[in-house]
Amino acid sequence: MKRFVLLASLLVSTAVFANDIDPMGFEKEHFSSTMTRAEAIAHSQAPLVLGNKYDDVGRVASPPSTRTRSQVAAEMVQAARFHLIGYGERDLSIGTAEQEQQIRLAGERAIDHGSAAK
Repeated sequence: MKRFVLLASLLVSTAVFANDIDPMGFEKEHFSSTMTRAEAIAHSQAPLVLGNKYDDVGRVASPPSTRTRSQVAAEMVQAARFHLIGYGERDLSIGTAEQEQQIRLAGERAIDHGSAAK
């Protein structure tokens, strides 16, 4: 009988310690949402927006490029002519629609020249 009482008291005290999962009191800081119930339901039913995928190391896993080396080099040269290439976020420039079109055409010409040389 003493063994049973000892075992029971041991199990009860273990259960008490296991229930103390919030020693720092974070559970007392309750979350309050700014969305209404209808907004939350609409958000959950909205189509999923696809973002970046990450590999098991945390690097962004991007699909393989479909452009050739010569096409990328030609587009880079054309973008440099328009002074759209800088260093760092501070020097980023966005080209006009006409400049973007000319950069794309430079890449297409590089593909045409590469296939003509073969």
